[in-house]
Order: sequence, then C-alpha cells, then structure tokens
Amino acid sequence: MTMLTPLGRGKRRSRRWPRVLAVIVVLTLLGAAAYGVWWWLGQRSDDEATSAPSATRTCTTPTPTVPKTLPKPATVTVAVENGTDRSGLAVDTADALAARGFVVTDVGNTDKPVKQGTAEVRFAQGALKQAVVTASYLPGAELVEVARVKDADVAVWLGPEFVKVASSADADPGSVQLPPGEPVCKKSRT
Repeated sequence: MTMLTPLGRGKRRSRRWPRVLAVIVVLTLLGAAAYGVWWWLGQRSDDEATSAPSATRTCTTPTPTVPKTLPKPATVTVAVENGTDRSGLAVDTADALAARGFVVTDVGNTDKPVKQGTAEVRFAQGALKQAVVTASYLPGAELVEVARVKDADVAVWLGPEFVKVASSADADPGSVQLPPGEPVCKKSRT
C-alpha cells in the first residue's frame, strides 16, 4: 500500500535555497569588488594630488668658520688628561700650556684611552671660542662637542700621536678643523 501525503508535507527538499544562497554570494562578491575598485581609485587620486607641486625639504650643512674674535689664553681654563700609556704626558703638556698663558685647572688621566690622533679638545656648548684657541696650540687636535666639561672651559684628552704644544708664534687658529655645523633645512615649493 502506498501512502499519499498532502502537497508540501513530504520529505522533498526545496531546490530554491541553493540558488538563493548562490545569488547572495555572487552579489556579495560583486559588492566587495566594486568597493575595492572605488577605494583603489580614491587612493590613487590622493597620491596624484600629493605628487602635484608640493613642498620639498632641502637640507644643507653650513661650513663652519673660525670665530673672528677669540679670547686670550689667560682667560681660558683647561683640564689636561692623558689618554695614552705614556707616563707624565699630561703633566708636561699642562706645564707647556700654563707657560703659554692658559689656566690649568686639572691634570690627570682620561676615563677611556684615546686610540688615535694628536688630541681631542672637548668643549661644551658656548665654549667653541675657547676650544679653538686651545686647539690652535695643539696642531692636529680634533674639536669634540660634549654635554659638559667639569671645572674648565675645555678638556684636552691627549692621544698617541701627540708631540708637543706649539709656541705662541706658531699657534694658528685658522688651521683648526671645526666640527660640522647643524644641518639647516628649508621647505620650498617645486
């Protein structure tokens, strides 16, 4: 015997849901693709707008020059420190600088050895003139700006290539190699 069921009450599956689901997925993908194209075009127009004539930044490092007026050695306080393993170097150098008129405030050894060069003339901001005067008596010395110098205008750290202090007649502030200046940046329209 076969049993009949009323229409729509059987175990038949509807074929409509897979089609509806497929249409929803396709529409969602098309919407996402359209949004992606819209976003990409919007980003592209922003890039083109910023690549139009705009401000560019040009930086130059000024060439430092020796100050026109320099102090006399008698107004410059100096701490002399030996950065080598040569015994007595700081004392001899301090005596020579004092003979040239410098005021020597301290003599000792550096915290770290100076590995190369004649000497480092260390100075804090505002003591460039004093550093130039001191370095002019130490041919080949390098100027090094530091945060602070203890109890003196400048600190001289003697290096392995140090030979002697120049005489007052041979001291040449024009031969002192100045540290590079701070970069100056300007904006310009291109």
